[in-house]
Amino acid sequence: MKNWQIAALFMIIGLVLWLSPASTMAQSPASLTGIVTYRERVRLPADALVVLQIAEVTPAGTGGRVIVEQTFATGGAQPPFRFNLLYDPSIIDAGRVYTLQGRILSGGRTLFTTASLIPVITGNAPRSDIQVVMGAVRGATLPPAGSELWLIGVALILGTLGTVMHVVRLAWRR
Repeated sequence: MKNWQIAALFMIIGLVLWLSPASTMAQSPASLTGIVTYRERVRLPADALVVLQIAEVTPAGTGGRVIVEQTFATGGAQPPFRFNLLYDPSIIDAGRVYTLQGRILSGGRTLFTTASLIPVITGNAPRSDIQVVMGAVRGATLPPAGSELWLIGVALILGTLGTVMHVVRLAWRR
């Protein structure tokens, strides 16, 4: 082959690759967005982590193969937490059902988890404004929200009782 033929061949290959359909290239990621929260009135420890997963639903109706997982630290913040979970749409099979599942961890223990399936992506399932409401895991203990306030209340009550007793003593002496 002559140099101009080799150059023409490379130009043709380059042109074909440039004009080729998107299926030969990686698709841009899609996302699920929403809010993670829980019903219990407790504070999360500062080291809490939120883990979210998209999983295929098995024929038995449970979460199966995990498609993608995202973990983020709460940094001491309290719920609700906004999320934007990216996934590759090319691995999604429109004929299957997918679920969003999550948990909140601290010190290697699971404190909260999703108790039911949250259908996402396929069919009429949502991809945005998803509400992930978790429930406390049995045996996980956390202080009640505002638990440091009860100490202030006790101190105020004891202070008030002390003042009342002092006033009564002074009145009794007269």
